[in-house]
Amino acid sequence: MKVSQEKTGDLTALIKIEIEENDYQEKVEKQLKEQRKRMSVPGFRPGQVPFSMVKKMYETPVRAQEIERLMSENLYKYIDDNKVKVLGSPLANDEKTPKIDWEKDKSYTFYFDIALQPEFDVDLKKIKTTLYDVQPTDETLEKFVEDIRLRYGKLENPETVADKDMLYGHLEELNEDGTKKEGGVDTNATIFVDRIALATIKKKFEGKKKGATIKFQPHKAFKDPQQLATVLHKTVEEVKEFTSDCSYTIDTIQRMNMAEMNQEFFDRAYKDKGIKTEEEFRNAAKEDLCATYKRESDNFFLNKASEELVSKVKIDLPEEFLKRWMVETSEDKLAKEDVEENFDRYADGIKWQLIEGKLAEAHSLEVKEQDVVDYYKNELLPNYFPMMPGMTEEQQKENDERMDKMAHDMLNEREQTRQVYNFLLDRQLTQCLKDNTSVTTKTLTMDEFVKEVNKANEAAAKKATKKAAKK
Repeated sequence: MKVSQEKTGDLTALIKIEIEENDYQEKVEKQLKEQRKRMSVPGFRPGQVPFSMVKKMYETPVRAQEIERLMSENLYKYIDDNKVKVLGSPLANDEKTPKIDWEKDKSYTFYFDIALQPEFDVDLKKIKTTLYDVQPTDETLEKFVEDIRLRYGKLENPETVADKDMLYGHLEELNEDGTKKEGGVDTNATIFVDRIALATIKKKFEGKKKGATIKFQPHKAFKDPQQLATVLHKTVEEVKEFTSDCSYTIDTIQRMNMAEMNQEFFDRAYKDKGIKTEEEFRNAAKEDLCATYKRESDNFFLNKASEELVSKVKIDLPEEFLKRWMVETSEDKLAKEDVEENFDRYADGIKWQLIEGKLAEAHSLEVKEQDVVDYYKNELLPNYFPMMPGMTEEQQKENDERMDKMAHDMLNEREQTRQVYNFLLDRQLTQCLKDNTSVTTKTLTMDEFVKEVNKANEAAAKKATKKAAKK
């Protein structure tokens, strides 16, 4: 077996694999003998078929299979052993590879084209980035505090309907004369009063008592098709043409009263923070809300920083090889025209992967299996298995062991684990870029941040349109 490499360009090379008869014959003979043991041919006892007959029937396909295995195995072994940094994957060079006659040939030669990763430098200190510190407005914070108080509030059944109530009742579709429509909507329905879009319809409900019947038009009350479909117990498609009047008879009125600002509430809402006062609670709520904003801000930061790096770091790519590689290896069977038209976008993605790898190596960024387990156990599963107030030490231990087992079991969910791996690597990469680029921090409200994101998206869309127009 002989494997060699020769350069064909600045970033391309040709790998030659030469396979001789003594490289494969012993294994082929062994497989044929195993095949003989399993063969059953009329006129011969099982396992006693003449070996010459076995060879005549099976030698060619067995040899071809063994040659293919040797070729693939030694191709990648050569790349690994020689630490060849390939870009994409090897492509068979059919023009240079001699045509094979499997009946006559005893030695075989295969050629593969490869692309080599380019050499480049990344100086993060020269990269300017903007990090948005998104802060809630007083109004947003107050709404968030109310939501927490409602989450831990107490349910009651008031006498009359108010804006935040949830109603259970019976809904019937009506004819134009106000009578019940035969074969129309006739179902139990849940209505959240604060989700009624039209003020005049909402007023029809407010102040009503249990047993009251309200006539209204659901398609005007609920502008969102999904919400309307949920109330009517129909599909979104079915409610597109629904414009009937309906009657709604209230069976139950439920109201969630906000929890009082007391020690019991503080302990339930933020168990491990030792909150004693309303001011401390509001500060904790603000931290909670800002953590949500931070995830959105970090995602935007990483996207913009990656765009900046791709545009500023000079990376040469073997374009012709990559175009061919995309066409030949894509799962979606990309057409050559599609690759040509969108190559700039594909090239930016490849450059970012190269930069990402360079940064990971330079700054020791790595996600280990235990990191994924810790994420499942400490960040994901507690949402489903929270530590409840009053848990004994033994119960807390059992809860922790259950989550630990589930976290390890979830590693078997390959697609989900791959997504978590990428998420954790992005988190490390984001912190690396924050620590090492020239960062300007701007404080914004969420509404202002959304405007910045939209503005950036519009600019990117215009840039893509201009590129397409030039082509």
